[in-house]
Amino acid sequence: MLRAYANDPLLRRFLNLFESADVIRPDESAVPSQSRPSPARRLLVIHNPTAGRGERRRLAEILNALRKEAVQVELQATASAGDAERVARDCGSDIDLLVVAGGDGTINEAINGLMTREGVSVPALGIVPIGTTNVLSRDLRIPKQAEALAQLLAHGRTRDIHVGRANGRYFALMCGVGMDAHIVDRTSLRLKKRIGKLAYVFQGLRELVSGVPRRYLVEIDGSERVEAASVIVAKSRFYGGEFLLAPKADLGKPEFQVCLFLRGGRLSTLLYIIGMGIGHLDRVPGYRIVAAQHVRIIGHDGDPAQLDGDCRGCLPLEIGLGERPLSVIAP
Repeated sequence: MLRAYANDPLLRRFLNLFESADVIRPDESAVPSQSRPSPARRLLVIHNPTAGRGERRRLAEILNALRKEAVQVELQATASAGDAERVARDCGSDIDLLVVAGGDGTINEAINGLMTREGVSVPALGIVPIGTTNVLSRDLRIPKQAEALAQLLAHGRTRDIHVGRANGRYFALMCGVGMDAHIVDRTSLRLKKRIGKLAYVFQGLRELVSGVPRRYLVEIDGSERVEAASVIVAKSRFYGGEFLLAPKADLGKPEFQVCLFLRGGRLSTLLYIIGMGIGHLDRVPGYRIVAAQHVRIIGHDGDPAQLDGDCRGCLPLEIGLGERPLSVIAP
């Protein structure tokens, strides 16, 4: 019966609505189909081909969901650290949305690539939360369900967020100095791949036992000076994915929430950890939050600094806001 109506223009137009979007790889030439609608949005998806089986399965589900939307998708695999930054910096101006299928570290690379683009249009950033930590996607309320995420990426609106910059490197979540940064710096990459976030817990216990005292001088907006045992300059409310660190932090505001851990030592550190774990860090003695737009941290030159969960720099630090906002796809 369908054959009898195969040449009916109205039926053909109806069936075309259910045609899938083209998925194009960088080394393949796409042959446009006359029967398919023009894509409303062109996506470049950065992904790690060596990711775990579960992560690959999740990405496949989202790509299948995207095929139902009127978009064109290009896949770009990463091979080593820095590839995501290079792709984000060098991708063509015809790309509407740069999608990162990965964790906060890979997203950080892409953000640095996007923020350093000069003289060309800058695509918006989209996120497929895959990886060890996904703090940014949590703060942006990115949906996890494949169909909802595909609809967001294909048709969702953009919003501007303000990123930070520490010694020339951009970050979207936080810049940490002190125990926080030493844990990130000394966590075994091999152990992290095997057990995920638990690797940070084990290294944190080692740091707690060692109890090496540290003090840093923090200059806030060029006026106030404070000594602290650890410092986290936050753009996001969350830490480690689910722990509330800075309740007033807002990605859309051009300011930081400077989280000061004023007291050092094992007991105070343990109290900070417990306070964060139960959601009442603000009630722990020696914890203070200050709003700022510029922060300078000195002391223990060469000590590591963590940006968005990876060590990418060292003291002394000059921390300010990015020169312009970054557009992201978010509900």
